[in-house]
Amino acid sequence: MEKIDFIELAKYCASEFKEAHTKSGDFYKSTLYVSISEDNEVLCSKTSHVLNNASRCILVHEHAKLAVSNYYSWYKVQYIDENGCVFDGELGDGYTLSVYACGSFSNMWMELHLNNNTLYSCRPPFERQMAKIWKFYQKVKDISSEKEVKTIADLFRKDEKILELEKEIEGFKYENYLLEQQRNEYRDLLDEIKEMVSKQNNE
Repeated sequence: MEKIDFIELAKYCASEFKEAHTKSGDFYKSTLYVSISEDNEVLCSKTSHVLNNASRCILVHEHAKLAVSNYYSWYKVQYIDENGCVFDGELGDGYTLSVYACGSFSNMWMELHLNNNTLYSCRPPFERQMAKIWKFYQKVKDISSEKEVKTIADLFRKDEKILELEKEIEGFKYENYLLEQQRNEYRDLLDEIKEMVSKQNNE
């Protein structure tokens, strides 16, 4: 089978998206190119060169749309499979990846769904999240039981929360360490000043 030129395909998709939203009065901002290799390594870039060794890819197009009196970022997700077929957010077997406004136009979330049930969600910048999303998708995509998939999704989110809390704890520990160092420096300085004052009084 002839090797798929993912760079050419992705550039074409980005160009079509840009043209469509230029005509509509919105304006195109950028495309995030997400390269997925045969061994599921994920690389992200704002330029298409990252797709040179891709076996699949995800494109996250961003455009600005006027809502009321302000422009807000909106997104469209496209998936290009190993055969070069382009899908609007459909990963196959009921799994979809898309971006929604939650509560307000400025609050955008990327969500991975299975048959309209949200399994995982995250906020921008999406380039920091794509490897995590793909890793999770690889864990669940071959599981036939939706109940089992939801259980794994719940555990995945809890693991992520634990890691976040651990990072916060480490951050607090480091901050406390710096404060202690600063306190000790002030104490040393105060002791030096007291000693100097004491010497002057004795002279």
